Amino acid sequence: MEDIAWGTDAELTDQQFYNREQEITVLKSLLESEGSSPTIMVTGIRGIGKTVLLKKIRKELKDNYFTCYIDLSTTSSYQMGELTELGIMEHLYESFMEEYQDKKFFSTFKKLSKYFKTKDFGLGDILDAGGVPLPVVKTSDNYKKLSSFVLDLPQVIYEEHKDQINGTILFIDEFQVLKDLGEKLDAFLWFLRSVIQSQKNVTYVFSGSITSSDSFISKIAGSEGAFGGRMLNVEIHSFNKDTVSDYLKEKSPSLIFDESGFERFYNCTKGIPFYVNTFAKLLEKDTTLNEEKVKDEFQRTLPYLAIHLINQWSRLTLQEQEIITRLLNGPLRRKDISGKMGVTSGSLSKPLNKLQDIELIKLKEHHYGISEPILEAWLKKEYSEKKVYPFRSI
Repeated sequence: MEDIAWGTDAELTDQQFYNREQEITVLKSLLESEGSSPTIMVTGIRGIGKTVLLKKIRKELKDNYFTCYIDLSTTSSYQMGELTELGIMEHLYESFMEEYQDKKFFSTFKKLSKYFKTKDFGLGDILDAGGVPLPVVKTSDNYKKLSSFVLDLPQVIYEEHKDQINGTILFIDEFQVLKDLGEKLDAFLWFLRSVIQSQKNVTYVFSGSITSSDSFISKIAGSEGAFGGRMLNVEIHSFNKDTVSDYLKEKSPSLIFDESGFERFYNCTKGIPFYVNTFAKLLEKDTTLNEEKVKDEFQRTLPYLAIHLINQWSRLTLQEQEIITRLLNGPLRRKDISGKMGVTSGSLSKPLNKLQDIELIKLKEHHYGISEPILEAWLKKEYSEKKVYPFRSI
């Protein structure tokens, strides 16, 4: 029976979920430890399976904890292209209320409505969102009061329902979108830290498509960062060859590789679950897959493997696209990139930072390189077929 999920599936059945026993054991032992509420950062490259892992753990702990999964990339202000602190607080609040309803803690809703009415928030209105009181904030002073109230809620939840739950666990995913706060980021992180350190029964699990070497991590957990020395980092890595081989044999026995074919498959996917699953779904079944066959199939299916990257590519500026094409032959220093493009080195600061933020390039030992091998493969395929890179689309 074939039981491989699509790479885009963010939540898997128990049958589809595979491996990660060590990561699950480590994270659950931290989350269920008595007398402490650690702050945890789960990191890893895009497609490595962080969201699937967090949702798996949340499902296993849901009965005994108030667990809330929050995807910051779905914050309305972020989706509108301008992330704000107020937008984040509204998103957190709405996520808390959804979990309240799921837990059937209905008595709390009345307390919240009364709290809003008796506190001097200066609110313009209180909306009834399906029985949930939703405050409408209209001034900056409102935001300060509301943000303190929202971030205090997880501890209040535990105190009001500690006979029913062992604690509160917040899984805050896509944490890297906070980069969009720009100059306000540091102040927001320090404010968040000031609240978190005073909560004794609330555990925060932050997750994002970043690696331990990302500069954003040092801003958060570095020695001078907001959470310096107080945040535990758990990095999720790609699957090794043996794990991928065992996975495919168990979940998709109709895929038949010879030794060279599997080597090429692993080289194409790098053991990244998103690409392993998607490519395995698209490969021909019940036929021997040798190196040449897998290579041909990889070229054929590239547009499907790279669809999310193609969409991302289409939203880049011409200058950002050109930077990436200049790196297709290997990593370059900034001055070499600027020289090839005929522009000043200083003018590349903003586009280079943006391309790093969205994880299309990386900086290592003063050299910039492409961090997405599938994007690199797709661009090379486009050029080999059309003799021009897809800078513009109709």
